[in-house]
Amino acid sequence: MPTDLTIFYFFDQMEKHELSKDEIIGLIAEFKSEVRKNQVKIDFFNEKIEELTNILGETSYPSMKKEEKTRKPYPLSNWDKIVLEVIKENGKPTTSREIYDRAMIKAKEQGIAMDESKMKSKINQCLVKLSGRRNDLKKVRYGGRGFAYSL
Repeated sequence: MPTDLTIFYFFDQMEKHELSKDEIIGLIAEFKSEVRKNQVKIDFFNEKIEELTNILGETSYPSMKKEEKTRKPYPLSNWDKIVLEVIKENGKPTTSREIYDRAMIKAKEQGIAMDESKMKSKINQCLVKLSGRRNDLKKVRYGGRGFAYSL
């Protein structure tokens, strides 16, 4: 078993150098010193920020947070309108299964029907869009069966 502890230390040039135990201890001390120096700088800048904020006054201090961008609401597609219509007609929270069944019938009446798996996918996309992005629908817990959708 070697007496010197050796590790590989990667410099900026990505060259490998074997370090002895003394070199490792020296590097640890150097890194800790840098951390302390940076902490002093952080404390100094926080003090200056506080002083400048007091000079400006709290009300006129600009916010450092990003402003949330407001998106234009997505326009409702024919499928979205069908899903909303089904829920309105039901008059109570409606499970996705009930929405699928009724929406497929309405799609056939309106002539926009397609393959059953594609229609299910389309209705699911509408439910996600209406309950998530647009907030037109709310998801509510429904007696052990997962979620139901309501207006």
